[in-house]
Amino acid sequence: MTSASTSSKTAVSEPTPTEPSETITHPGIQQLPQKQPPDLGTQTVLHGNKVPGQVIVITSQAALAQIDAHSRSNLRTELGGALLGHAYRSNGQVYVSVDAAVPAISADHGPLHFTFNADTWNQLRLDREKNYPNLEIVGWFHTHPNLGVFYSGDDVVVHSAAFTLPWHVGLVVDPVRKEACFFGWENEELIPFAGFYELLDAQETPYVNWRVVRTSVWKDATEAELAQKKGAAQTEQTTVYAPATPKPSFNPGIGLIVGSIGLLLALFMLVGWLIPLSQKVNRLENVVLAMANEALAETNAAACPDPRLRILNPILGSGFRVGTELEVMGTASHPDATRYQIEQRPLNSETWQPINTIRRSTKLGQLATWDTSETPPGVYELRLTAVDRNNIRLTNTARCDIAIELVP
Repeated sequence: MTSASTSSKTAVSEPTPTEPSETITHPGIQQLPQKQPPDLGTQTVLHGNKVPGQVIVITSQAALAQIDAHSRSNLRTELGGALLGHAYRSNGQVYVSVDAAVPAISADHGPLHFTFNADTWNQLRLDREKNYPNLEIVGWFHTHPNLGVFYSGDDVVVHSAAFTLPWHVGLVVDPVRKEACFFGWENEELIPFAGFYELLDAQETPYVNWRVVRTSVWKDATEAELAQKKGAAQTEQTTVYAPATPKPSFNPGIGLIVGSIGLLLALFMLVGWLIPLSQKVNRLENVVLAMANEALAETNAAACPDPRLRILNPILGSGFRVGTELEVMGTASHPDATRYQIEQRPLNSETWQPINTIRRSTKLGQLATWDTSETPPGVYELRLTAVDRNNIRLTNTARCDIAIELVP
């Protein structure tokens, strides 16, 4: 656990940023409305530290009250929900206003995990439309009771699939340790934010006393690692040393028995660990697909209407610098396909250039990597096609074309 700064208890005069951010280049930012933010020095309290160039998060006290109440409603298991509000820009800086939080109802949660399934996502959408029709989903939150705050591998997957816009944020709260941290995008990477602002709109003093912990993003974490982390945290509090025991002499006659036990243990691990792990991966794929399809309803899902052939990343209309290695992620799973082709071409060109060909279906995964180091700047189309054994496009599939831009 890294060290952290504590929340400010009094408002300190701090000017609103006027310098444009150099780290935010996503073209969608230009479509955000212009709006004057509240005075950060007199109308807000800074929890943690400010880092120039990051997305600035401003939470209302009503939203904090909703998050805090839901987080403390069950300290034995992880909980979560959606963050609602608006994103806007001012003087080159992007702001996210979190105005409300909607708790999520999920049957798939436990002490070390919380999962958004399709029903959960649908419930959040209906709750938003009913109670907050003028607000948009700007992120999500979940709890780590007595585990500390960090982004696990599963958290990274969910955020990367369903919260892809550069102003989408995630909040992790440990209601036991009273720690919190926002996570978001910077230079196409998920990072922990050093702090956030609490808008003093309901009372003149801060509503929460969370300690902001700028912690880590785990690229590949499992529940076993989380359990190990939890066990290590408990060990730090109470350490028990077992008394030394005499080392027994080895009897060669038990070698066969030990080997048999080892084989049985391997079989138990195969049945008791690998199969549940496979089930977990399949469950997580379903969750990610449901959330991604909902989040990309007006972009990639519209450009690729057949869910069996869909590019989920890159996002339609996004921009990247020349030289970027673009990972093309998505779904290629059609029962009549022999293989799938991923191609690119400059806009208005008649010639498609192959990027990759895959010969097996994938429900959710990497379809190709496009090295753009030798590609001139401009607007390009990416195409995902299912073909038969004669290399002819299947006529019963919809087109899947995604336009992106390469900039110098």
